Amino acid sequence: MIEHVTDATALDLSNHAMWGIHNDQARIDPVADRAVRIGWDGAGNLSTVAPSREAFKKHLAEAMPEIEQQAIAGSAGTLYRFIHEIKVGDVVVCPNRSNRTLNVGRVSGDYEYRPDAEIHRHWRPVEWLRRNVSRDELSTAAQNEISSLITLFKIVTGREEVEQLITHPAAAAEDFTWTDFYTELADRLLEYSTDRQSLLERVWSVAASSGFPHLFKYLKGDHRTDGTYGPLRDVDPFTVIASFNRGIKDDARAAIAAAFASEFGVTATLPTQFSGIPTANNLKSWFIRFETERGPHDIDGLWQLATAAIAYDTNANETTREDLVSAFDACATGNTRLLTMGLYWIRPRTFAAYDSVNSAYIKKKLPALAERLALSAKLSGEQFLSNTEALHEWLNSEASDFSATWELSRAAFNDAVESAAERDLMEPAPTPDLPPVVPPVIPEPDDPYDVASIREDGCFLPEEELSPMLERLRAKKNLVLQGPPGTGKTWLARRLGWALCAERGTPRVQILQFHPSLAYEDFVRGWRPSTSRIGGGLSLEDGSFLLMCQRAAEDPSRDYVLVIEEINRGNPAQVLGELLTLIEADKRNESSAMRLAYPRSEEEMFFVPSNLYLVGTMNLADRSLAMVDMALRRRFAFIELRPQLGTDWVEYVTQLGYDPKLLEVYGQRVDALNQQISQDAALGRQYCVGHSYFTPAVPLEATGLDTTEWWQRVVETDVRPLLEEYWFDRSHLADEACGRLLGT
Repeated sequence: MIEHVTDATALDLSNHAMWGIHNDQARIDPVADRAVRIGWDGAGNLSTVAPSREAFKKHLAEAMPEIEQQAIAGSAGTLYRFIHEIKVGDVVVCPNRSNRTLNVGRVSGDYEYRPDAEIHRHWRPVEWLRRNVSRDELSTAAQNEISSLITLFKIVTGREEVEQLITHPAAAAEDFTWTDFYTELADRLLEYSTDRQSLLERVWSVAASSGFPHLFKYLKGDHRTDGTYGPLRDVDPFTVIASFNRGIKDDARAAIAAAFASEFGVTATLPTQFSGIPTANNLKSWFIRFETERGPHDIDGLWQLATAAIAYDTNANETTREDLVSAFDACATGNTRLLTMGLYWIRPRTFAAYDSVNSAYIKKKLPALAERLALSAKLSGEQFLSNTEALHEWLNSEASDFSATWELSRAAFNDAVESAAERDLMEPAPTPDLPPVVPPVIPEPDDPYDVASIREDGCFLPEEELSPMLERLRAKKNLVLQGPPGTGKTWLARRLGWALCAERGTPRVQILQFHPSLAYEDFVRGWRPSTSRIGGGLSLEDGSFLLMCQRAAEDPSRDYVLVIEEINRGNPAQVLGELLTLIEADKRNESSAMRLAYPRSEEEMFFVPSNLYLVGTMNLADRSLAMVDMALRRRFAFIELRPQLGTDWVEYVTQLGYDPKLLEVYGQRVDALNQQISQDAALGRQYCVGHSYFTPAVPLEATGLDTTEWWQRVVETDVRPLLEEYWFDRSHLADEACGRLLGT
């Protein structure tokens, strides 16, 4: 609950900076102190130190020699900013991690040194304007920024929202009135179960009247059985509702929901907030497959499931229970998380979504409840029914702090945001070949993984292209993904391994990288300095490949995958040696065993286990890489990846808050650039610019930019240096290409 400490509606904040400051000591209460304060008490009174960073560094090094040399600059900079950069009138935001609230105030006085304080003796007086503001009043991007682990930092992304909190504080309670709207809309949709053509006509009408018709393009790319490509010709109720429960901005969601209300005569209050509603990934927001892949009764089954769910909600008896279980099982062909999400949308008071975020939260925060629920990625109808009834029993008990499913869902979302923010501060930025996963998915031992899961993670290749890759890997046992930089080769190689092993994040998929100095003795077996023998000497040590073979041989019922990055960066023939023969699919047996170059005994013979698969990646644009000899080519299947900046790329980046209309234009510009590169006699298609360069790692809000500014920054900092290297002897081509990318 927000507490108003003083009237802030008339404050002029435009000429003042906004600072975030962490006072995480339990003994410190900034509101009671009417101040914010920081540590480094050993530095003493800093008002007499010259107002420069160099002076602060020198003073701190002398006053607190226990601080490591590399930390002096950061510590001195923080103190300098606290004393000299923060001005009277600046806004300060002081987060409380223990209860996820914020205190917001204005600096009311100059720096004070309080020698009598037990800890944190450097103070700045503050007049508190708002107290105990829930962090949930802010957007995800603003929460991420304020969750910074830095002691003192400027607030940029969340500034406007904090100003709104000060001058127009939000209502204390979150708005869950959407539940009535979703329930009534589901009832209206069910009226069209036998007239789906009329339903689709109304959906296209909603697209036009909502003001966001471009956000419905994803429903117009069905692969039809007659060989054409176009809008859906049949649809289920869950896919319809998913049109405004995807990765799009809340204003678009609200506008689309309002258009549905007008089109279908929904009288419930229109939703403007969507607290506690899990959203579908933009690349997996259809509940059906392409027309060429789905069975004749797949869509009918989803209508039957919606009907059974509503009947159970109306009257839970043995008949409606059995109908729900049977209908659920008929639709549960794989991962059921999206299915439970759809059931939650149409009847949020009765069902819960068991998506990865909610499931992870229950396991992490509510272990007693987790013991009563089935939380794997694939549920049966009986498990879903049991979960539904056990969850409501728990919600109605004294053990629960929640009164409804949406409160639990909202808490899970908040926890995921907090955890992601803290992870982002510790993890390095992704490389062009490692696109981000949005939303983050937490690996679980029982989390099944297949080509559909690869799509959900953010792969822009359709399933009909991914499935043959997996088939080639199974048949050939050795696969190489090759292509230009930034086409996601390493990212996809890892996930093909997960799909082969049918388990997300499995340790049975291991990654290593070839490099020019790598030798057979490192990869297979060789003599190395001993760390175990007394007095040193050399010992015969197995390399990473033999160790992986040993793991696979000891577990023959399960598959293992070794991913070799930049397989042609070393000398493959030299590194592999006799393995060039042994890795062949038809040589993976004891009768084909051979003697290794460094045997442990005269009798030792070796063969590669049949359950070990190799996936290599190869960048053909690097002129420094070795050519791949024909012997290696014969033993591997080679698949080329190309830049993908079409509809799927637009959908994926849109869910991060970027403007889809501009993204379509940008994708066309990159396609034109890659066509130019492909036709250049000195370059060729292997030098095309991959989509990973243009796939952002963070939501747009977190950048502090708009879509156009983000694009300009990517072109200038990531793409221009690459093009200047390509056309080092024709710099005008690089300048012209960048100009076309920027539209200038």
